[in-house]
Amino acid sequence: MSNASITASRNNIGVAIFNAIDFLKCEQLNYGEFKTYLSIDKTMKSDSCTFDGTPFTTALVLYSLKFVEDPRVSEMTQKAIQFLVEERERGGVWRFWSSKNPRNKLCPPDLDVTACIAYVLKQHYSPLLYSFLFGSNLNIFLNCRNDRGLFYTFISPNLPRNPIDSGVNANALLYLGECEETKPICDYLNDLVLSDREKGSDRWYAETALYYFISRAYFQGASSLKKSQNVIVEKTLALQLADGYFGNDLNTALAVCTLLNYQYSDRIVLERAIHSILERQGENGAWSRIPLWSATPEVVWGGEASDWPVGFWGSEELTTAFSIEALARYQQQLEMN
Repeated sequence: MSNASITASRNNIGVAIFNAIDFLKCEQLNYGEFKTYLSIDKTMKSDSCTFDGTPFTTALVLYSLKFVEDPRVSEMTQKAIQFLVEERERGGVWRFWSSKNPRNKLCPPDLDVTACIAYVLKQHYSPLLYSFLFGSNLNIFLNCRNDRGLFYTFISPNLPRNPIDSGVNANALLYLGECEETKPICDYLNDLVLSDREKGSDRWYAETALYYFISRAYFQGASSLKKSQNVIVEKTLALQLADGYFGNDLNTALAVCTLLNYQYSDRIVLERAIHSILERQGENGAWSRIPLWSATPEVVWGGEASDWPVGFWGSEELTTAFSIEALARYQQQLEMN
């Protein structure tokens, strides 16, 4: 790539990130939450969506925004952190649905949401202050494992069907880090990928999201996951279309982040993907509303009667945050070369 094209890429990326941050700042709710929508329609057309507040989305958005230095990000982060802190329950755990959501008590606190929120809070507080403010929930995690050392989803010892999911375990690994207690998680995730069994290993997330969660755990220090690095990179690249797109705005952003988590550096591949992200940004600075996860009562509770809604969850805020992460990190890669 010529110096002129690198300069052009940097300028275009900078403008896109600036506009995307403006969108997030305008859409952040006054108490700090970033919105989530529930839809019975996978396309998430606006007339099929309802607001369905969860602190999980806010935690994911904050992780992605950590790659950007901007006064507006600092302001948004302070509000979002306050929201997450207020949602904390006894023992340092969180539920999927926020306390403002009528569905709040439909399910017990869960490790997936707790791990993602606790991790971003640890990013923003010193270890000593984090421990003082929120205590240690390590024992809660360690008491929520099966006989193979894998983490259940829900923090509920009496739940008859408590699922073991790969995405949940990847996020628990992100939070707890690689250690003796999480070694079974590294082995489990590596084995799933290397034996081509990751599809269907998580009842919430598609493979693109799972690859992102595994790769960010690796990027943040779980070095044993290097064993499956090349295979995840190959499987991610196999999803790319001729124009650089990965099927939809969310998958494209997640794919780029996954590749960058593994220090992938093929400029042609990345440039095509980044170009497709830039092309699809809306005039309001956002990217499309695409579901990041989905669920049915049959999948969650094994067919038992439940008030758990059937549907798909996502938001423009989520897709935009992942797109910001992809653009910001690619820009950083350009500046290093």
